[in-house]
Amino acid sequence: TLHYELETNTGFSVHAMARHRNDQPAGILQYWKNDGRTPGVRGDNNTLVRDITTAELGVTLRYAPGETFVNTKQRRVPISLDAPIFSISHTAGFKGVLGGEYNFNMTEASVRKRFWLGAWGKIDVTARAGAQWNTVPFPLLNLPMANLSYITQHNESFNLINNMEFLNDRYASLALTYDMNGKLFNRLPLIKKLKWRETFRVRGLWGTLTDKNNPYKSDNADLFLFPMRNGIPTSYVMGKTPYIEASVGVYNIFKLLHIEYVRRLTYTDLPGVKKDGIRFMIMMIF
Repeated sequence: TLHYELETNTGFSVHAMARHRNDQPAGILQYWKNDGRTPGVRGDNNTLVRDITTAELGVTLRYAPGETFVNTKQRRVPISLDAPIFSISHTAGFKGVLGGEYNFNMTEASVRKRFWLGAWGKIDVTARAGAQWNTVPFPLLNLPMANLSYITQHNESFNLINNMEFLNDRYASLALTYDMNGKLFNRLPLIKKLKWRETFRVRGLWGTLTDKNNPYKSDNADLFLFPMRNGIPTSYVMGKTPYIEASVGVYNIFKLLHIEYVRRLTYTDLPGVKKDGIRFMIMMIF
């Protein structure tokens, strides 16, 4: 992968990317072509694909007015989280270039903003949407950002979605984080002395898969069958109901620890999903 980034003092930046990628499934994941007798169903005559290769070019336009950083030798930390951040990106794949096997075009856009509520804390909002415009096998679709670890993250990744659980070529997501900054805990005498802080999160995802990318509805042999485990599907097409998960957390425990309880609110009847869980992270707040 080759990256080039140009930043300006106005908050506008351009990021260009060139990438050559070879993707090989591991473990029990296999790539089977949709070239059997029955679309979407694996049979003895389906073709096993060992790997896929893509050649890609991408560009991202980003605008963050008023954004500033504290720089160190290894990294930089943004300190102006109040400023809105707008970004739009497009990635194109080229068949026949450096062994690339697929033509595709993927577009994504996002916006992030923090809203202050005075003594009631602050709300961080991140909205994102994207589309895969071409006919492609499922590894090149819009896959949800799944956090498979027990370490919670501040971005809009989902804690209780399994990897590749939902396959979409059109999607929109919304992440809300409400930090009350101790508005509730400060009313409790003992908790007030501990200086614990409360936070609430809601993350939602809506997506759809057009028929041209659905192996159950298309006989296109270039598509791959959906992943399965012991004969049971592990990837699904979303219905009209969005995926939603919510969490409640406490941070500043011993000035260091953040713990939150996460609950999955929709699609709880799918096989192999976890309805809830505990996540944590090390987070120092001054």
